[in-house]
Amino acid sequence: MEAPEIEELRQAAAWRLRKVDADPTDSASAAAAALLERLADDLRDHDYVAEWTELRSIGNWLAESDAISDYAELAKEYRARIGVSEHPRDGADYLAGLLAIARGLV
Repeated sequence: MEAPEIEELRQAAAWRLRKVDADPTDSASAAAAALLERLADDLRDHDYVAEWTELRSIGNWLAESDAISDYAELAKEYRARIGVSEHPRDGADYLAGLLAIARGLV
């Protein structure tokens, strides 16, 4: 079973592809979908143990402090910007973005 963050990237890619289906000239969404899929694959294929551990630790704290819904919304907004104004290099860079969001809520 994949981590929720990987599934969320795949869902964001699917959303972008639906936008391309609606407007085949939407090259920004096509590029964003490709990047989102690459990030999901990279997270699946590499461990990034330190990043995952820290994200899980902060996520547990956010859940206990009732800030997890704020985190979830900000993370969704971050994924929507990927390929447009945000361009993580790889899965570790994506996790660093999520960690920055999480730390901002602590």
